[in-house]
Parts: sequence; structure tokens; C-alpha cells
Amino acid sequence: MLSKASLLAAIVFVALLFWGGSQPVAVGLFKPPLDKVAHFAAFGVLGFLLWLGFQGRWPWLIIMLVGGVGALDEWHQVFLPGRSVSIGDFAMDMAAAAVVVGVMSALEKLQGGRGGVK
Repeated sequence: MLSKASLLAAIVFVALLFWGGSQPVAVGLFKPPLDKVAHFAAFGVLGFLLWLGFQGRWPWLIIMLVGGVGALDEWHQVFLPGRSVSIGDFAMDMAAAAVVVGVMSALEKLQGGRGGVK
């Protein structure tokens, strides 16, 4: 049950990310370097939700999905007034995915099991 709820939460999170990013208030909401912290936090949450949803399986797929959403987010910003593409933002998205997958994998090994958080 947790896996389905987590995947649904990930889908809703992505929808809200794109909707929120389209709002005029999003322009300049986080000033550097806090914009990178915001990207790391948001995409870390997405990676964690996917980890739970996939029950700790397919870590490379999780990283690729988070990266895909990050790339789409940056591309989406091309069409928004006052927004711009940032390779630094995308790098933080990927770093967040890698850190979450790495930490969750390590915790799983310490617990000696598979299937996400017990």
C-alpha cells in the first residue's frame, strides 16, 4: 500500500512543481544560493518518494526519472516570463537524486533487507 501511495504522491508532487513553477510568484522566489538548496530539497523529496514507491528497487531508474523531471523543469522555464534555464539547478536535481539513492541504499544494507524503509 505504501508503494502505491508514494508513487501517487510523486506524481502529485511533480504536477505541483510544474504548476507552482508556472506562477508569477515563482520568478525570483529563491535568490542564489538558496535556489540551489530549494532544488536539492525538492528533487530529494521526489527521489525519496520514488524510492518508497519502487520499494528500493531500480535505483538507476529512480535517478533517471528524477533527472528527467529536472530536465523537463528546466526546459519548461524557457517558456515562462522571467525564468531561465540553469545547468546548476539541473546539477542540484541530479545530486539530490544520487544522494537520496545512496543514503537509502546504505540504510537498506545496514538493515540487511530490501524494500525501502521498514
